[in-house]
Amino acid sequence: MSTPSPASLRTILPLAAITCASMLAMDLYLPAVPAMQHGLGLTVPQGQATIAIFLAGLAASQLLWGEALPRIGPRACVKWGLVLLVLASLGCAVAQGIDVLLLMRLVQGMAAGAATVVAPAVIRATLPAHDGVRGLAAIAMIEAIIPAAGPVLGTVMLMVVDWRWTFVVVAVMALAAMPMAMRAAPRVLPNLDVTVRTGYVALLRSGRFVRLAVSHALCFAALLTFVTSAPQMLRHGLQLGGEAFALSQVFGVSGFAAMAALSGRISARWGPHRAVQAGAWAHALWCTGFAALAAAGWVNYAALIVFWTGFCGIFGLRSPAAFSDTLSVPVAQMGRAAALLMLALLVVSAVSAQAVAPFLAQASLLAVGSAMAALCIVSVWLVARYPR
Repeated sequence: MSTPSPASLRTILPLAAITCASMLAMDLYLPAVPAMQHGLGLTVPQGQATIAIFLAGLAASQLLWGEALPRIGPRACVKWGLVLLVLASLGCAVAQGIDVLLLMRLVQGMAAGAATVVAPAVIRATLPAHDGVRGLAAIAMIEAIIPAAGPVLGTVMLMVVDWRWTFVVVAVMALAAMPMAMRAAPRVLPNLDVTVRTGYVALLRSGRFVRLAVSHALCFAALLTFVTSAPQMLRHGLQLGGEAFALSQVFGVSGFAAMAALSGRISARWGPHRAVQAGAWAHALWCTGFAALAAAGWVNYAALIVFWTGFCGIFGLRSPAAFSDTLSVPVAQMGRAAALLMLALLVVSAVSAQAVAPFLAQASLLAVGSAMAALCIVSVWLVARYPR
């Protein structure tokens, strides 16, 4: 299997690093919330507010960074995004009260949005097609792995340091990645045509973009519905603890990585649209089968591992091609396209995860399986006749 060229790796790796640092700002912190509440004398709702305000900043910033990218260029977006991320993370680390902490978390969320917009747009616009798919596979892998691995790493950290160090680690990572990321990001996107009609309205009027973006968002939401529900699902559905969750994520990440490594070659051989369609059909059938097994009461831990590994493997095949094809828009619109796509991922994932939450204590396996099946069925419906 061929690997990206050294020149492409010099673009992919720094952008993947800043994406990792940005996402860890959320997920590394999650296990530290109870300790933070105790340390600052906060209530549970106040502690949860530090999570909600970060997500609000991250979601809102997608549109801001998407608009800024063609105006000030990728390098400036990376610079200001990382500077704000470092300062806000250090501000969180030294905060002595809820007001300062909430303000810094809002800024941290908005700063983290820069990487999620700039990285895929730069990779898609600057690299050859095959290397671009592999680069987007790396970004997709980070976005899939960090929500699962981040809390595990955060829990390990809390065994030796206090909650404030979770923010220091994010600041150090962002600062360390900044020089390479600045070199990887061009001052302006190549082949930028300022005469092209631009704006979010123009993108939303494109049926092709909307269908591909929503289809991918639904698939991603199915993945995050499992990840966010898994601890409760394992506890109530299978009477298992944290070790079972950690092991399931190891299998899931392995399945994703194995197929994502092949995604560039498969897309080149089949074409991106066939890779997306094949993955969408496989997801719909796979999740429907799992929901049927859950309804019959035939799901044990081994079956769950097989299902999750298979789901992540299919996602590894499908996600990079879907990401790349969704961003097949004029260069002047790539930042906005990446922003709208990420916003859709966040919103649909949040709605889906919250929708299954009331059922996790009772019929958790069936609830999660049914939600994932429903999401994937709608997803395949959107691309069964591939939008042109």
